Amino acid sequence: MSTRHRALGALLVVTVIWGATFYWMKQAITASIAHLGPEAADVASGLFVGLRFSIAALLLPVFVKRARHLRGLNGGLFRDAGGLGVLLALGFLLQMVAIGDLSPAVSAFLTSLYVIFTAFISLFSSRYRQISRALLAGVLLATLGAAFISGPPQLHFDLAEWLTVLCAFLFASSIVVTDQATNRHAPDLVSLVSYTTVGLIGWIYLAFTMQRAGAPSWEAVASVCRDFDFLLPMLMCSLLATLFALTLLNHFQKHVSPVRAATLYSLEPVWAAAISLGLGGEVVDGWLFFGAGALLAGNLVAEFGPKRRLPAIKQIPPPSK
Repeated sequence: MSTRHRALGALLVVTVIWGATFYWMKQAITASIAHLGPEAADVASGLFVGLRFSIAALLLPVFVKRARHLRGLNGGLFRDAGGLGVLLALGFLLQMVAIGDLSPAVSAFLTSLYVIFTAFISLFSSRYRQISRALLAGVLLATLGAAFISGPPQLHFDLAEWLTVLCAFLFASSIVVTDQATNRHAPDLVSLVSYTTVGLIGWIYLAFTMQRAGAPSWEAVASVCRDFDFLLPMLMCSLLATLFALTLLNHFQKHVSPVRAATLYSLEPVWAAAISLGLGGEVVDGWLFFGAGALLAGNLVAEFGPKRRLPAIKQIPPPSK
Protein backbone atom coordinates (compact mmCIF):
# COMPACT_ATOMS: atom_id res chain seq x y z
CA MET A 1 0.00 0.00 0.00
CA SER A 2 1.39 3.41 -0.99
CA THR A 3 1.98 6.24 1.46
CA ARG A 4 -0.86 8.19 -0.15
CA HIS A 5 -3.35 5.35 0.33
CA ARG A 6 -2.27 4.88 3.94
CA ALA A 7 -2.81 8.61 4.43
CA LEU A 8 -6.30 8.43 2.92
CA GLY A 9 -7.14 5.50 5.21
CA ALA A 10 -5.91 7.41 8.28
CA LEU A 11 -7.87 10.52 7.32
CA LEU A 12 -10.97 8.39 6.80
CA VAL A 13 -10.62 7.22 10.42
CA VAL A 14 -10.46 10.89 11.42
CA THR A 15 -13.80 11.60 9.72
CA VAL A 16 -15.45 8.69 11.56
CA ILE A 17 -14.36 10.06 14.94
CA TRP A 18 -15.36 13.59 13.94
CA GLY A 19 -18.80 12.26 13.06
CA ALA A 20 -19.36 11.60 16.77
CA THR A 21 -18.14 15.00 17.95
CA PHE A 22 -21.45 16.68 17.06
CA TYR A 23 -23.21 14.63 19.75
CA TRP A 24 -20.44 15.05 22.30
CA MET A 25 -20.40 18.81 21.77
CA LYS A 26 -24.20 18.98 21.99
CA GLN A 27 -24.20 16.96 25.23
CA ALA A 28 -21.48 19.13 26.77
CA ILE A 29 -23.11 22.43 25.83
CA THR A 30 -26.53 21.22 27.02
CA ALA A 31 -25.07 20.20 30.39
CA SER A 32 -23.19 23.47 30.80
CA ILE A 33 -26.23 25.61 29.92
CA ALA A 34 -28.18 23.73 32.61
CA HIS A 35 -25.76 25.29 35.12
CA LEU A 36 -25.13 28.65 33.46
CA GLY A 37 -28.45 29.46 31.77
CA PRO A 38 -29.37 29.69 28.07
CA GLU A 39 -28.03 33.24 27.78
CA ALA A 40 -24.51 31.97 28.65
CA ALA A 41 -23.90 29.83 25.56
CA ASP A 42 -20.82 31.93 24.72
CA VAL A 43 -19.38 31.26 28.20
CA ALA A 44 -20.01 27.53 27.73
CA SER A 45 -18.31 27.62 24.32
CA GLY A 46 -15.18 29.30 25.69
CA LEU A 47 -14.99 26.85 28.60
CA PHE A 48 -15.42 23.84 26.31
CA VAL A 49 -12.80 24.95 23.76
CA GLY A 50 -10.33 25.99 26.46
CA LEU A 51 -10.55 22.68 28.32
CA ARG A 52 -10.66 20.51 25.19
CA PHE A 53 -7.47 21.83 23.64
CA SER A 54 -5.54 22.55 26.85
CA ILE A 55 -5.92 18.93 27.97
CA ALA A 56 -4.85 17.71 24.52
CA ALA A 57 -1.80 20.01 24.57
CA LEU A 58 -0.75 18.81 28.04
CA LEU A 59 -1.15 15.11 27.22
CA LEU A 60 0.42 15.15 23.75
CA PRO A 61 4.06 15.03 25.01
CA VAL A 62 3.07 12.23 27.41
CA PHE A 63 1.85 9.94 24.62
CA VAL A 64 3.92 11.17 21.65
CA LYS A 65 7.67 11.12 22.19
CA ARG A 66 8.45 13.39 19.24
CA ALA A 67 6.34 16.15 20.80
CA ARG A 68 8.96 16.35 23.58
CA HIS A 69 11.75 17.42 21.19
CA LEU A 70 11.48 21.08 22.13
CA ARG A 71 14.72 21.90 20.28
CA GLY A 72 12.58 21.95 17.14
CA LEU A 73 10.69 24.98 18.42
CA ASN A 74 11.57 28.11 16.46
CA GLY A 75 10.06 31.32 15.18
CA GLY A 76 8.87 29.77 11.93
CA LEU A 77 7.06 27.00 13.79
CA PHE A 78 5.35 29.44 16.14
CA ARG A 79 4.28 31.56 13.15
CA ASP A 80 2.87 28.66 11.11
CA ALA A 81 1.42 26.48 13.88
CA GLY A 82 0.29 29.51 15.89
CA GLY A 83 -1.53 30.84 12.83
CA LEU A 84 -3.14 27.42 12.38
CA GLY A 85 -4.26 27.52 16.01
CA VAL A 86 -5.84 30.96 15.54
CA LEU A 87 -7.81 29.72 12.50
CA LEU A 88 -9.01 26.61 14.35
CA ALA A 89 -9.97 28.54 17.49
CA LEU A 90 -11.97 31.15 15.60
CA GLY A 91 -13.64 28.46 13.50
CA PHE A 92 -14.67 26.34 16.49
CA LEU A 93 -15.91 29.31 18.51
CA LEU A 94 -17.92 30.74 15.61
CA GLN A 95 -19.46 27.35 14.89
CA MET A 96 -20.49 26.79 18.51
CA VAL A 97 -21.89 30.32 18.92
CA ALA A 98 -23.90 30.17 15.67
CA ILE A 99 -25.20 26.59 15.77
CA GLY A 100 -27.78 27.36 18.47
CA ASP A 101 -29.69 29.61 16.03
CA LEU A 102 -29.52 27.30 13.01
CA SER A 103 -31.28 24.12 11.93
CA PRO A 104 -29.01 21.08 11.38
CA ALA A 105 -29.68 21.24 7.62
CA VAL A 106 -28.62 24.89 7.30
CA SER A 107 -25.57 24.41 9.54
CA ALA A 108 -24.46 21.35 7.55
CA PHE A 109 -24.89 23.14 4.23
CA LEU A 110 -23.04 26.32 5.20
CA THR A 111 -20.23 24.47 6.97
CA SER A 112 -19.81 22.19 3.93
CA LEU A 113 -18.82 25.26 1.91
CA TYR A 114 -15.29 24.73 3.29
CA VAL A 115 -14.81 22.10 0.56
CA ILE A 116 -15.39 24.69 -2.19
CA PHE A 117 -13.42 27.35 -0.30
CA THR A 118 -10.44 24.97 -0.06
CA ALA A 119 -10.59 24.38 -3.82
CA PHE A 120 -10.60 28.11 -4.56
CA ILE A 121 -7.78 28.87 -2.12
CA SER A 122 -5.68 26.08 -3.67
CA LEU A 123 -6.58 27.06 -7.22
CA PHE A 124 -5.28 30.60 -6.72
CA SER A 125 -2.15 29.51 -4.86
CA SER A 126 0.92 28.85 -6.96
CA ARG A 127 2.18 26.40 -4.32
CA TYR A 128 -0.28 23.65 -5.23
CA ARG A 129 -0.74 21.52 -8.30
CA GLN A 130 -3.57 22.27 -10.68
CA ILE A 131 -6.95 20.79 -9.76
CA SER A 132 -8.21 18.01 -12.03
CA ARG A 133 -11.69 18.05 -13.48
CA ALA A 134 -12.51 14.86 -11.54
CA LEU A 135 -11.42 16.46 -8.27
CA LEU A 136 -13.50 19.55 -8.97
CA ALA A 137 -16.52 17.34 -9.77
CA GLY A 138 -15.91 15.51 -6.50
CA VAL A 139 -15.84 18.82 -4.62
CA LEU A 140 -19.20 19.85 -6.07
CA LEU A 141 -20.82 16.46 -5.38
CA ALA A 142 -19.50 16.42 -1.81
CA THR A 143 -20.81 19.93 -1.14
CA LEU A 144 -24.20 18.99 -2.59
CA GLY A 145 -24.35 15.85 -0.43
CA ALA A 146 -23.43 17.68 2.78
CA ALA A 147 -26.02 20.35 1.97
CA PHE A 148 -28.96 17.96 1.60
CA ILE A 149 -28.14 15.03 3.89
CA SER A 150 -30.43 16.55 6.57
CA GLY A 151 -33.00 17.85 4.08
CA PRO A 152 -33.23 21.02 1.98
CA PRO A 153 -31.68 23.98 3.83
CA GLN A 154 -33.95 26.98 4.36
CA LEU A 155 -31.71 30.05 4.23
CA HIS A 156 -32.63 33.42 5.75
CA PHE A 157 -29.22 35.16 5.49
CA ASP A 158 -29.20 36.23 9.12
CA LEU A 159 -26.14 36.77 11.35
CA ALA A 160 -25.81 33.13 12.46
CA GLU A 161 -25.71 32.00 8.82
CA TRP A 162 -23.04 34.51 7.85
CA LEU A 163 -20.99 33.51 10.91
CA THR A 164 -21.19 29.89 9.76
CA VAL A 165 -20.04 30.87 6.25
CA LEU A 166 -17.07 32.63 7.84
CA CYS A 167 -16.48 29.52 9.94
CA ALA A 168 -16.37 27.42 6.74
CA PHE A 169 -13.80 29.78 5.22
CA LEU A 170 -11.67 29.56 8.37
CA PHE A 171 -11.79 25.75 8.31
CA ALA A 172 -10.81 25.78 4.61
CA SER A 173 -7.89 28.07 5.39
CA SER A 174 -6.84 25.77 8.25
CA ILE A 175 -6.71 22.78 5.85
CA VAL A 176 -4.36 24.69 3.54
CA VAL A 177 -2.24 26.01 6.43
CA THR A 178 -2.01 22.48 7.91
CA ASP A 179 -0.52 21.30 4.61
CA GLN A 180 2.03 24.12 4.67
CA ALA A 181 2.95 23.82 8.36
CA THR A 182 3.35 20.03 8.45
CA ASN A 183 5.52 20.07 5.34
CA ARG A 184 7.82 22.70 6.89
CA HIS A 185 7.96 21.45 10.49
CA ALA A 186 7.64 18.29 12.56
CA PRO A 187 3.90 17.43 12.61
CA ASP A 188 3.90 16.63 16.34
CA LEU A 189 5.35 20.04 17.21
CA VAL A 190 2.78 21.65 14.91
CA SER A 191 0.12 19.82 16.92
CA LEU A 192 1.62 20.92 20.25
CA VAL A 193 1.84 24.62 19.34
CA SER A 194 -1.55 24.75 17.58
CA TYR A 195 -3.39 22.97 20.43
CA THR A 196 -1.79 25.31 22.97
CA THR A 197 -2.82 28.32 20.88
CA VAL A 198 -6.44 27.16 20.58
CA GLY A 199 -6.61 26.44 24.30
CA LEU A 200 -5.26 29.89 25.20
CA ILE A 201 -7.73 31.61 22.88
CA GLY A 202 -10.55 29.58 24.44
CA TRP A 203 -9.57 30.79 27.93
CA ILE A 204 -9.21 34.38 26.71
CA TYR A 205 -12.66 34.20 25.12
CA LEU A 206 -14.10 32.74 28.34
CA ALA A 207 -12.57 35.56 30.41
CA PHE A 208 -13.92 38.13 27.94
CA THR A 209 -17.48 36.74 28.03
CA MET A 210 -17.39 36.64 31.83
CA GLN A 211 -17.00 40.44 31.88
CA ARG A 212 -20.32 41.20 30.18
CA ALA A 213 -23.43 42.20 32.08
CA GLY A 214 -25.47 39.25 33.27
CA ALA A 215 -22.60 36.78 33.01
CA PRO A 216 -22.73 33.82 35.41
CA SER A 217 -20.44 33.64 38.42
CA TRP A 218 -17.12 31.83 38.43
CA GLU A 219 -18.64 29.48 41.02
CA ALA A 220 -21.26 28.47 38.43
CA VAL A 221 -18.53 27.88 35.87
CA ALA A 222 -16.66 25.71 38.38
CA SER A 223 -19.84 23.69 38.98
CA VAL A 224 -19.95 22.85 35.25
CA CYS A 225 -16.47 21.34 35.50
CA ARG A 226 -17.71 18.99 38.24
CA ASP A 227 -20.69 17.78 36.19
CA PHE A 228 -20.09 14.30 34.73
CA ASP A 229 -22.58 15.02 31.92
CA PHE A 230 -20.24 17.83 30.78
CA LEU A 231 -16.90 16.21 31.61
CA LEU A 232 -17.41 12.93 29.77
CA PRO A 233 -18.28 14.34 26.31
CA MET A 234 -15.68 17.10 26.72
CA LEU A 235 -13.00 14.48 27.46
CA MET A 236 -14.14 12.38 24.48
CA CYS A 237 -13.67 15.44 22.25
CA SER A 238 -10.30 16.22 23.84
CA LEU A 239 -8.84 12.70 23.87
CA LEU A 240 -10.37 11.12 20.77
CA ALA A 241 -11.29 13.98 18.44
CA THR A 242 -8.25 16.15 19.23
CA LEU A 243 -5.37 14.25 20.86
CA PHE A 244 -5.84 11.20 18.63
CA ALA A 245 -7.74 12.25 15.49
CA LEU A 246 -6.34 15.74 14.93
CA THR A 247 -2.79 14.55 15.67
CA LEU A 248 -3.32 11.73 13.16
CA LEU A 249 -4.54 14.30 10.63
CA ASN A 250 -1.43 16.44 11.12
CA HIS A 251 0.74 13.39 10.44
CA PHE A 252 -0.95 12.24 7.25
CA GLN A 253 -2.65 15.18 5.51
CA LYS A 254 0.64 16.35 3.97
CA HIS A 255 0.63 13.24 1.77
CA VAL A 256 -2.52 14.33 -0.12
CA SER A 257 -3.55 17.64 -1.64
CA PRO A 258 -5.60 20.02 0.54
CA VAL A 259 -8.57 19.79 -1.87
CA ARG A 260 -8.57 15.98 -1.81
CA ALA A 261 -8.34 16.09 1.99
CA ALA A 262 -11.27 18.53 2.22
CA THR A 263 -13.37 16.28 -0.04
CA LEU A 264 -12.63 13.32 2.22
CA TYR A 265 -13.43 15.30 5.38
CA SER A 266 -16.86 16.06 3.92
CA LEU A 267 -17.82 12.45 4.78
CA GLU A 268 -18.13 13.52 8.42
CA PRO A 269 -21.95 14.09 8.21
CA VAL A 270 -22.37 10.56 6.78
CA TRP A 271 -20.84 9.06 9.92
CA ALA A 272 -22.77 11.52 12.09
CA ALA A 273 -26.02 10.41 10.44
CA ALA A 274 -25.07 6.73 10.80
CA ILE A 275 -24.31 7.19 14.52
CA SER A 276 -27.54 9.11 15.02
CA LEU A 277 -29.45 6.39 13.18
CA GLY A 278 -27.92 3.76 15.44
CA LEU A 279 -28.96 5.75 18.50
CA GLY A 280 -32.49 6.23 17.18
CA GLY A 281 -32.09 9.97 16.70
CA GLU A 282 -32.13 10.15 12.89
CA VAL A 283 -35.20 9.83 10.68
CA VAL A 284 -34.49 7.75 7.58
CA ASP A 285 -35.81 9.48 4.47
CA GLY A 286 -34.86 10.05 0.86
CA TRP A 287 -32.72 13.10 1.66
CA LEU A 288 -30.46 11.06 3.92
CA PHE A 289 -29.78 8.56 1.15
CA PHE A 290 -29.41 11.30 -1.46
CA GLY A 291 -26.93 13.28 0.63
CA ALA A 292 -24.89 10.27 1.71
CA GLY A 293 -24.86 8.95 -1.88
CA ALA A 294 -23.65 12.28 -3.27
CA LEU A 295 -20.90 12.48 -0.63
CA LEU A 296 -19.70 8.97 -1.38
CA ALA A 297 -19.92 9.56 -5.13
CA GLY A 298 -17.94 12.77 -4.80
CA ASN A 299 -15.11 10.97 -3.03
CA LEU A 300 -15.11 8.10 -5.54
CA VAL A 301 -15.01 10.52 -8.48
CA ALA A 302 -12.24 12.56 -6.84
CA GLU A 303 -10.15 9.44 -6.21
CA PHE A 304 -10.72 7.34 -9.34
CA GLY A 305 -11.85 9.84 -11.98
CA PRO A 306 -9.61 10.93 -14.88
CA LYS A 307 -6.76 13.16 -13.76
CA ARG A 308 -6.94 15.68 -16.60
CA ARG A 309 -6.05 19.08 -15.18
CA LEU A 310 -7.95 22.31 -15.48
CA PRO A 311 -6.15 25.08 -17.39
CA ALA A 312 -3.64 26.87 -15.20
CA ILE A 313 -4.49 30.35 -13.95
CA LYS A 314 -1.92 32.69 -15.42
CA GLN A 315 -0.02 34.87 -13.04
CA ILE A 316 -0.07 38.58 -13.91
CA PRO A 317 3.53 39.73 -14.34
CA PRO A 318 4.71 42.77 -12.40
CA PRO A 319 4.81 46.03 -14.39
CA SER A 320 8.16 46.78 -15.97
CA LYS A 321 10.07 49.72 -14.60
